[in-house]
This record gives sequence, C-alpha cells and structure tokens, in this order.
Amino acid sequence: MEDILSQDEIDMLIRAASDPDDDESSATLAEEDQEQQSIRYDFRKPNKFSKDHIRALQRIYDQFCRTYSGLMSAKLRSRLDLRVSTIEQLTFGEFVRSLPNPSVLAVLSAAPLEGSSVLQMNPDTASLLHDRLCGGPGRVVARSQGLTDIEMAVLRKQVLNTICDLMCDAWKEVTELNFLLEQVESNPQFLQVSADRDVVVLLSLSFEFNDVQDMINLCIPYRTLEPVMKNLTHHRLFESLRQPDPEKLQQLKKKVRSVVLPVEVELGTALVSVQDLLELEVGDAIPLERGRHENLDVKIGSLTKFKGTPGKLGSKLGVVITGVCESEGEHEDE
Repeated sequence: MEDILSQDEIDMLIRAASDPDDDESSATLAEEDQEQQSIRYDFRKPNKFSKDHIRALQRIYDQFCRTYSGLMSAKLRSRLDLRVSTIEQLTFGEFVRSLPNPSVLAVLSAAPLEGSSVLQMNPDTASLLHDRLCGGPGRVVARSQGLTDIEMAVLRKQVLNTICDLMCDAWKEVTELNFLLEQVESNPQFLQVSADRDVVVLLSLSFEFNDVQDMINLCIPYRTLEPVMKNLTHHRLFESLRQPDPEKLQQLKKKVRSVVLPVEVELGTALVSVQDLLELEVGDAIPLERGRHENLDVKIGSLTKFKGTPGKLGSKLGVVITGVCESEGEHEDE
C-alpha cells in the first residue's frame, strides 16, 4: 500500500505528540529573530536628512568655501582656508546648548524660504579678522568682553555680508535664494529661530588663518529647507560641461584688465663690501656688471617678463621692449 508510513515518519509523529511545546518554542525563536533584525527608531531625534541631501549640501558648501577662501585671502592679503569639516543632523536645542557664551551669532534669512539660519563663530576669530581688515597683523587680542560697536560694524560689512552674497551664488544651481543678515546676537539663549525639538543640519567649517585654527558653524533648520529638498536630490549640481555666463565672463575680463601691477626696470647689480658701502659719498660711482649696450631686465612684480633697452621719450626716461621672457631668466628676441 502506498499510504503506509515509514519508520522515520512514525518517529516524528511520536515526538510531536510527546512534546507539544515544540511549536510554541519554534514560534518564540522566530519572534526573537525578527526582533534582532528590527532597527530602533528614536522619535526624539528623527533622521529627516537623507544621504543624498547630505551629499548635496556638501557639494554646495564645498563650492562656497572655495570661493570664500579665495576672496578673503585677497582681501586680507594673507592665506585664509575654509573647508567643510563635518555635516550632521541634531535638534536645535542640542545645537544651542553646545555653543559658548559669548559667541558671534549671525541670524540669516533666505528669502523666499521661511525661517532663518544661524552662523556661529568665536569672538576671538571675529577679533582676528577685524584686526587684519583694519591693517593689523591679524592676531587674537585678549579681551574680557564682547566685540565693540565699531568692530561689529566692520565685521558686518566685510565678513558677514560677504558670506551672504557668496551663499546666494552657491545655491543658484538649486534655487534662487537671497541670504540677508537680519541680526547679530552674543548670547545663545536669545536665539528664537526654532523650537528646541526641531531638526536642524549642522555644517562645521574648518577655519585656518595665520596659524590660527578654529571652527565656524552653520545651523539650518529642516523646516527652512523643506520646500527645496526635492531640488537637492533631482538637480545635477555644478555640471562640469555647463557654459559660463557671457555677461559674467566680460565682467571678469574687465576686472582683470583694470588690475594695477608694478613695472620695474633693473639697470644692473653690484657687490660691494660693507666698508665700501659705509664710505660712499656724494659723487661716487658704483660699476655695474651689465654693459651699456646690453638688454635690461623688465620685471612685473617680482618676475622678469621682458628684456629692453633704455632710452628717452621727450624729457622722460623710458625703455624699449626688445624681447619676451618665456620663463624667468630666459627671453625670446623680437
């Protein structure tokens, strides 16, 4: 007969009848495995920014940091380096509690978006920038109080307003935003930008200038960026093949052509002893190593760019360009 059970099947039925709790234990083990595979979710700190959003913000503010570093390095006449260090999301209350008091807290609006962002820097960093902008060496000045009204006015015009303008340019690939400086606070407890439990993204920017290293923090609430979140993931930011704006290109050429550079003509050099230098009197002559018929070095800044011969143009001294140097110390005769 085909329906006769084998010995193994009989043994399995006997074990199932003698141990009815096996099915319950199997179900319990299945539930435990399911619990181990589940992921905990903290409703007090929700993750509203995806990895795509974080990467998009990274690209936007990398571009901002490069532009700001170049502009401020030229304005301060010394190298300033600003770059994105970390990007994380947390609550606004956690951000406020992490800030030192006093701080320089710039509240920025981003029309047409609702809400405001907060840019935070230490008073020592602000004092260093003020000192350099006013002609000083760019050193941190020890102080027992916050910035003065004059220091704050310089910081607003030369630093914070520049940050707003460059942030507008950095966001153009996503949407047109108009960043404006609304107010500056010194006490973090006076910030009324968001509720304590609101989710924000915190961008920590590494600041280096004159051997001074510090952090500048930018806090942006999620509800402020929510209307443009889709643009952050669907737009191709900073396309390498994008054609430059012809109008901006002409403006850049105009600015470059209006730059003033020093031009110097070197007649020659000579080596003299310190004793001979101390004994020089009016009417003494110093022989140079260059002959009277040899070409002279014409320098642009500190680089030798041309060769020329001296002469007169009316009542003024001048030089006739006879060659263009391919590199310093080399020239090509015309």
